[in-house]
Amino acid sequence: MKKILIIIMTLILLISGCSGSSIDEKVLEGQSLQAIIEKLYEIKDPGLAVGEIDVNMNDADNLKYYSGLDSSENIEEIAVSETMIGAQAYSLVLVRTSSSSKSEEVAKEMREGIDPRKWICVGADDIKVVTKGDLVMLFMVSSELSDMVTSSDMVAAFKEVAGPPDLELN
Repeated sequence: MKKILIIIMTLILLISGCSGSSIDEKVLEGQSLQAIIEKLYEIKDPGLAVGEIDVNMNDADNLKYYSGLDSSENIEEIAVSETMIGAQAYSLVLVRTSSSSKSEEVAKEMREGIDPRKWICVGADDIKVVTKGDLVMLFMVSSELSDMVTSSDMVAAFKEVAGPPDLELN
């Protein structure tokens, strides 16, 4: 009887331990990246006039300017939210990668490739990149705007929406 009970318990543990895991985790699947950005803003309103920026993933210069990426090879979609006033350094970029196994690589390329001084006369010095499954978020802002929003604020909002990050880069 004890052996049967041990076997049953072992099977239950194996089944329950494996059922929640996924090799290719699709985070918030079925939701647009813009909808995810709206959720982030519901949690942390940046207090700035922001708007959605259309990014042409086939235009290498446009992609590089907004995301830091040299190509769209490992990404499925991108959404960008920036201030409508060019003299404020603020950018939130969400990328859905082709696979969660590509997220770390994409995050590192974004962090290394983004130009934090891409705006006229201002630059971002508060920068973080986080990943969760197939999502990558790059957030950068000038510390002069810290009374309204910081990268830590947006990472906290990301954690509320997507769960604990797999990777966090400064």
